[in-house]
Amino acid sequence: SVGQSESQPDAAPLTSDRAPLSTEQQTTEEQQNGCKMFGGTKSLDDIPLEKLHELVKKRTNMQVIPGDQCTSQSQTTAQMESTTRKVYIMRHGERIDFTFGTWVPYCFDEAGNYVRKDLNMPKTLPPRQPSLWQRDSPLTKVGLYQALLVGEGMNDAGVHIEKVYCSPSFRCIQTATTVLKGLGLKDTLPICIEPGLFEWLAWYQDGLPEWLSPNELIAADYNIATDYKPLTTVDDLKEHFHEKLNEFYCRNSDTAEAIIKSTDGNVLIVGHATTLDTCTRFIIGEKLRSTNDMGRIMQKVSYCSLAVMESDGTVSSGDSDKADTTIKGHWKLAVPPCDPVTHTNNNRFDYKILSE
Repeated sequence: SVGQSESQPDAAPLTSDRAPLSTEQQTTEEQQNGCKMFGGTKSLDDIPLEKLHELVKKRTNMQVIPGDQCTSQSQTTAQMESTTRKVYIMRHGERIDFTFGTWVPYCFDEAGNYVRKDLNMPKTLPPRQPSLWQRDSPLTKVGLYQALLVGEGMNDAGVHIEKVYCSPSFRCIQTATTVLKGLGLKDTLPICIEPGLFEWLAWYQDGLPEWLSPNELIAADYNIATDYKPLTTVDDLKEHFHEKLNEFYCRNSDTAEAIIKSTDGNVLIVGHATTLDTCTRFIIGEKLRSTNDMGRIMQKVSYCSLAVMESDGTVSSGDSDKADTTIKGHWKLAVPPCDPVTHTNNNRFDYKILSE
């Protein structure tokens, strides 16, 4: 058993830990509570009336805003944004399949035309065979807004990005595009699609998703770097379906290292929940995690989470011909330049309850 992927929200996890809907996994409880568009609804008949209000306000009672110390750290970091080289690593936004469950059969007519069934679904989607969306989920409208907020937050903090790299998953490309929109860079900074940033191949034993091609993305108004040559090709990924955990970490980490060595200035990497750890763990000098430990970390990486690696200033991109040690250990995790995005779930409303 090797855990659970983004594209398999209902698969059994490796451990008893389960992630909230806002992470790469969903809980059984949330599915029963009607978070999915076509799922069942848990009855509230057995809940005592005096406890109902407590249940409703449960999610809003948690202390999620940090104290003044953390706030001052963020402000200090924002003031120092231009002094050291940084790599920003981000998870994609809220995805349709984890929000609505089995959505494709209900959102495409017999001719294959997309029909929106909820205001949190996009108005349009790029043309492709409907079944391909099942394994390459788009973002919800909320997911796009999450990404926009992060981009605007980075822009307010004075963040400058010179290059952006992205997993080939459509949800990641949408996230990168919308972050760049918030930064005011959507039209001027093309996205380098890098298959080496894709998540753990052990979760895809039945084959990789069929991703949109650069030409299809450009036709859908995405700014894609057509001259970029991937470090890892899709064919390379297909040859490693039995990828072990250490091989997965090495693939993502090697990709991040190669990106650092081949570029100057600040870089944005957009990927999956695991990306924030797999693209930083070895570079900051830490050891490989266990599968259970990685699963625990994944559960805490919510949509559009942002991590930052900061150079200690002793190694430049001009040292690219030296050993890997010129990169590893010369970077550290830093305080993100902007606050995270936090919000509650908003379950699907059925007006017919008012006539019960």
